[in-house]
Amino acid sequence: MKKVIYGLFLAIVPLMNAAAENDLKAYLSGDTLFYNQDYQIMPAKKIKKAVYYGVVKDIDDNNIATIAVYDKKDQTLLALLKRIASGNEFGAKKGEQCYYYQDGTIKEKDVYDLFRNDKNGYTISLPVSETLMYPDGVKQEEVTISYKGSKREETYERKGYFPNGSIQFHEIKDVKDTYSLTFYDEAGNVIKEAPVDFVPYKTMPEYPGGEKELMYFLSQSVQYPVECQKSGIQGRVICQFAVAKNGKIEDVRVVRSGGHPLLDKEAIRVLRSMPKWIPGKKRGEPVRAKYTVPVNFALE
Repeated sequence: MKKVIYGLFLAIVPLMNAAAENDLKAYLSGDTLFYNQDYQIMPAKKIKKAVYYGVVKDIDDNNIATIAVYDKKDQTLLALLKRIASGNEFGAKKGEQCYYYQDGTIKEKDVYDLFRNDKNGYTISLPVSETLMYPDGVKQEEVTISYKGSKREETYERKGYFPNGSIQFHEIKDVKDTYSLTFYDEAGNVIKEAPVDFVPYKTMPEYPGGEKELMYFLSQSVQYPVECQKSGIQGRVICQFAVAKNGKIEDVRVVRSGGHPLLDKEAIRVLRSMPKWIPGKKRGEPVRAKYTVPVNFALE
């Protein structure tokens, strides 16, 4: 009898830009690049749709390229990005990423680092801190983030501030999903009422109806390849996919093979056929999210 076992683990993470890897093999000083509004590089055939352009200013001794990004219309400096210039992690974020208001003051600073999974043999770029600033240069919010385990389980501490610099809220989530949230008035007193403009740091994407419905969809949709059944082939296929801002499933790929191309192919087919998800949000705005889904094919 055939038996298909499903598992699921997930995280919202920034995605490496595949378009950049397809068009380039390395950044060179003086290169001009084109970006969409999410600071993702546009492939050459789509640069007419780009809203920003970037210029590679320099490449340091650590193989990190600094890219100045400007608005195509008024040439306003929008960001200074740090990207790995060449090699296996080409295009990944590394170091401090700065974004600016139109007057040139810093709007946001994010720091990224690389995390390698030796077991699965791939590297991902994740934020380790984020800082938002008011237009006058006063700190508005700061977040420190860490990751534990092979599933990159995330723990974070987030503090928000009033324009006068006093703390407004303190939000903490640890790796066991223990969550705490405290609000303050401008005098520093703890209050029960949430500020009217408060939004949680992150809201996870969700399959319509939740995880139970996702498991049901997979159980009804996956077809154990007949050839593998007859040959007694079993395996665990680990796939990744992205949930776009509009909930569409994109970029499905095998991270670790189940041991046979047919098992890999079937896992990808089913994930690509999923309906749109409810997208995740970060500070109330839809964000692109990457999921890792292990699917076990086992015979009884």
